[in-house]
This record gives sequence, C-alpha cells and structure tokens, in this order.
Amino acid sequence: MKPPQPQVRFHLPELETFLVVVEEGSFSKAADRLCISQPSASSRIKRLEEVLRVKLLRRTTRSLELTEDGKLLKVAAEETLAGLYEVLKQFRDRSEAARNRVVVAVTPMIGATFMPWVLQSYQERYPDVEVELRDVPYDQLLRMINDGGADVAVAGVDSDHDHLLFRCLAEEALVLMVPAKHPLSGMSQIPLSTILPFRINLLNRYSSLREHLAAEFHRLGTEFEAGTTGTMPTLLGLLDAGSCITFLPRSVAKTNLRAGRVIVTMENFHHVRRYGTLTAPKVAQTPAVQSFREHLHREFGPLIERLDQTTD
Repeated sequence: MKPPQPQVRFHLPELETFLVVVEEGSFSKAADRLCISQPSASSRIKRLEEVLRVKLLRRTTRSLELTEDGKLLKVAAEETLAGLYEVLKQFRDRSEAARNRVVVAVTPMIGATFMPWVLQSYQERYPDVEVELRDVPYDQLLRMINDGGADVAVAGVDSDHDHLLFRCLAEEALVLMVPAKHPLSGMSQIPLSTILPFRINLLNRYSSLREHLAAEFHRLGTEFEAGTTGTMPTLLGLLDAGSCITFLPRSVAKTNLRAGRVIVTMENFHHVRRYGTLTAPKVAQTPAVQSFREHLHREFGPLIERLDQTTD
C-alpha cells in the first residue's frame, strides 16, 4: 500500500521560476529571461513558499542565497523537471516523426509487382518522408485500416466495403496464363469453350472472376469447377508444375512471364481487376499521408501501362 501523499498544490511555472531565479541569482534577470515582470517573478516564489510552508531563498544586499530547504527543493525540482522535459521531448519527437511517416498496407502481389516502383518515385520526390510498407493477407489489411495500424491500404477489390473509403486507382484486364508445354500454349484468340476440358486454379480472392466464369460456363451448358490458391507463389508453382491454367491481371502475368509460362489471348471474354486505395473514414490524414495518396493515384495507372509495354 502506497503511503499517503501530501496535499501540496502549486503550479509548474512557480517551480520553473524558482529554478531560474536560482540560476540567475536575481529576480530581475530571471524575470527578463522568463519574459515576465519582476513583481510576477517575486509573487510566484512567494506563492511557492506559502504552499510549501518553508523559506526557500534568503535575500542579502548583493545576492540571493538558498536556504537548506531551498537546496533540497532545487535538487528535487531539477531531477523532476529534467525527467518531465525528456518525456515531453519524446512526445514531440514522436509526433513530428508521425507527421513524416506513412504506413502502407498492401497485398503481397501488389507489394511485389507495383509498390517498388511507386516507392522509388515517391521517395525521390519526398526524401524526408519515411514509408513503411507492410505486405499482408487481404483480411489482415482490412483489420489494419479499421484498427489504425495503417494509414492507407492498396489492394485489388472485388466488393464494396461500406465502412471504408475506396478510391479507384486503375482497372486492368485479366489474361489466361498456361504452362509452356500445355496444349493451349501455341494457340491465340481462343474462345472460352476451348478451356472447358482443362483444370483451372484461381487466387481465392478473385470472387468476381469466379462468378463471371461460372455464368459463362453455365451459358455453355456446363458447370464451372476450379481450385483455389491463397498466394501468388503457390499458384505460379502449380502452373510451373503443369497442373493447372489460371487467369492473372495482364501486368502481373507479364511481370512473371518467363520460360515455362505462356500468355494466351482469348476472344469474347473480358474481365477486369479493379485496384484502389482504402482508408478509414473520419480520420484526419497528415500531409505526408495525403502526399503519398496523391502520388499513388497519379502514378499507378501509367505504371501498369509501362509494365505492359516493357514486357512485350
């Protein structure tokens, strides 16, 4: 059990004034340093002595001297205020750092395909802003925005999220990717019916693509069946093993195009993937966050076009 604390009430300026008076050795010099009048400085010391019920200073004709009680208070006050000022400095530094820091949550595919280019161009323009990139699964990305763990999220979005603010970055067509040794690899402009006999595997977040394919397969008189995979590396591993074909956004497919993987063009089937930013409503954004979002919306669409062109 803590011992009872004495009920002593005084204000911080009174303690600060006491220390400045001691340092300067003069009420007038202390008043000038504190930008107050000399009577105000004197009244603060008087108030402090009255509250503490001790004499702190002994005035002589030429100087001020600390009493024994004054010496005790000086040591304690210096230690206390030094600790307080250090904490306040930490708060200020943390606040200043937060103003120049942006936490961006991204899905792994976007983090690997697009964000390195976006970050490079942003940091060339804003070298003083620290951008922390966190690539996480989509569900965790949503939680981070809701919980304040990230300032902005970048993701491909299939459905609306009424509780979050969505702003579209770009839309991109999906293309068919097959193993190089697959029967479809040498074809072009194939109708959707051509892929009916083959095993399809899709990223599990592509719900709108799955629904679109199911509707088209139904129109062709058959049931749509496809496996699902949680991550891009696993999906590409399955593709390289020759166990499936898949659909990917064009720039993602071209970025990951290499020996053993082929893009096959299709006719009469068009599906787009929508990319955008997600932010929490009613959250004030720092200038750093605002500048990053504007840069992202300015650069993302042209970046997709450049990735398409450079891999042709």
